[in-house]
Amino acid sequence: MSGRKIVSYIDQLLYHSYYRTSAVADFVRQRVGSGAWLLILGGGASVFLGANVDESLTAILTLLISSLLLLSFVWACLRRAKLSVVRVLPSSGAVGEILRYRISVRNEGSRAVKEMYLCEAASDCRPSQWEFFHLKEPGESGRNFFDRAFRFYRWKWLMDRGGAWKRSGRSKSLELEPGEEKQIYLAVKPLRRGCIKFNDIRAELPDPFGFFQRCRPILNEEEEVLITPQRYDLLNLDIEGTSELMAGLDTSSIVRGEGGQFMGLREYREGDSLRSIDWKAWARTGHPIVKEFEELRFPRYSVVLDTSLRETGPEMFEKAISVATSFVSMIEKTGCLMDLIFMHEDPQIYTAGGGLARTNDLIGALARVEGIDDGEYESLGRLIIKNDNELTTCVVVLSGWSLERREFLERLRGSGLALIIYAIGEGNPPEDALLCKVKWVRCDTIEKDLMTR
Repeated sequence: MSGRKIVSYIDQLLYHSYYRTSAVADFVRQRVGSGAWLLILGGGASVFLGANVDESLTAILTLLISSLLLLSFVWACLRRAKLSVVRVLPSSGAVGEILRYRISVRNEGSRAVKEMYLCEAASDCRPSQWEFFHLKEPGESGRNFFDRAFRFYRWKWLMDRGGAWKRSGRSKSLELEPGEEKQIYLAVKPLRRGCIKFNDIRAELPDPFGFFQRCRPILNEEEEVLITPQRYDLLNLDIEGTSELMAGLDTSSIVRGEGGQFMGLREYREGDSLRSIDWKAWARTGHPIVKEFEELRFPRYSVVLDTSLRETGPEMFEKAISVATSFVSMIEKTGCLMDLIFMHEDPQIYTAGGGLARTNDLIGALARVEGIDDGEYESLGRLIIKNDNELTTCVVVLSGWSLERREFLERLRGSGLALIIYAIGEGNPPEDALLCKVKWVRCDTIEKDLMTR
């Protein structure tokens, strides 16, 4: 077996060990209260202190603690509840904002349920294999060889980042008679964009002492809520064409759209629309005459998102999505046509405004977009250049900086397209990024840098 295969096998072993251990720890944490752990530690200490003392107070205390823990454990195991719930969820939420929703809970059993709590099962915060293998804990290079080899602190750092959401406590104590139905409210805080699924709501049934509790799954239907990316405050951009623009109005011919003022009549030319024919003038002159209008257009802007994970990773990619979402939201207020362009398996383009799709559809696409290992900048550049005569200005949001990204920008500039470029990165900007007139946005001070000209 080669050295690379041995290292890969060890990495896989570490990952699966941490993955399963975290699942067991979470299972125990949900069912054993802090009071039980105190009693267990106290009972262990009493056994140690009174191990060689016959009929001592410590032996009696050990027996009392053990009996109390056993009684609490059996009581919790014997608790029953047959329930059903129906959630009433909002259509969407936003990263970092509390999401509140209503739940109708009904007792489907033949016995009353006393002192019960409802909560959504916590979102799984265990990292994927890709994250464990490729993402490094800040300051990891300064740790000793043992810590770097076993990567426990890396796993802990990844776990501390959290899952898709975290719950904001549980419901108040409930009591339900057979067939009775009540309405309560729960809340969660989304931590990541995308569709979050609600499919595992639990009834917590504690024993009278609060040492142990039984977690019973409740009959419910799987539902999901679209969580939109975080947004930042932005300065108003000096975009070409906007000086003449009022929301919903036409502007000059440097930009695209429909409309115009009547200028006069001329002879029909092949390709003219039949709707522009002046039938009275045709009847008077004996040959086709069309009405000529001043060419007026709506501005059309595009937001280009860099979806490549190469040399940057998912954290930088998520920040780039938030920046792109902020620009989409800002351009929406101008009432212009707007394109969202990014690379998935193939170049993707979504258009909103001017009677087409709504801007919410673009934000929904940003909420679902996934990163790719290779940027495919050549294919993306061909799509943009193909439509450059339709675009007024292009806002490019890069999730890092590299030679491929620089060459991509040079191809776009060569087409004559007006560009406004933002790149998310760490520390000071590279010299070649400044030469490309890139606005450098540091990943730890994004909003501050976006608000600086």
